[in-house]
Amino acid sequence: MNTDKLSARRLHTRSTLVEAGVSVFAVKGIDGASIEEICEAAGFTRGAFYSNFSSRDDLILATIEQRTSHDLDMLDASIERWRDRLNASHPEDIEGFLSEFVDETFSQKRATAAEVIAEHEIELYCLRTPGLYPRFAELSSFQVARIQSLIENALGFAEAISTIPLKDLIEALTAIHSQAALRAAAGKELHETVEIDSTQMVRILSRLLDFDR
Repeated sequence: MNTDKLSARRLHTRSTLVEAGVSVFAVKGIDGASIEEICEAAGFTRGAFYSNFSSRDDLILATIEQRTSHDLDMLDASIERWRDRLNASHPEDIEGFLSEFVDETFSQKRATAAEVIAEHEIELYCLRTPGLYPRFAELSSFQVARIQSLIENALGFAEAISTIPLKDLIEALTAIHSQAALRAAAGKELHETVEIDSTQMVRILSRLLDFDR
């Protein structure tokens, strides 16, 4: 569905249903989550659900799209906040500089344990569902392309280059972030915010980025 022309009320309803779906998926998994339970968690009727989504799978796709757009917007905003600083001076303490940047970027994405778990549930579900996988792959490819464009801009501001193909760097960092998020979510209450340890990501970045141009 093209959400650009939807009313604010309709967008709010869709967003609330997405958030409710995430909370239910985290507890019961996708196969165990019913539309009734999602509606109950959102405080809406089945009629409200079906006026916005054709099925549970449609809700899952909307969840991926909404979270992808949200995460990319936050990364874009984070890079823009650092633009003046990156242009003003060449960083001397590279690891300190990267650590501060990565920590600030993560602080903008305050994921709960439920969101981390649901994200992995959704990915696994899409991988084993032929009807969903093509759209999931399309959105993943779009996300990587956008991240690559944003990182290229950030590297340009910092006058740095990646010593390996940028796509490989992004895939490595994405995998590290995913595992760090799972470790941070382990043993927490679902409503608790996870604190992701960025140490490993900073070490990788400091060795794979060249600031001496």
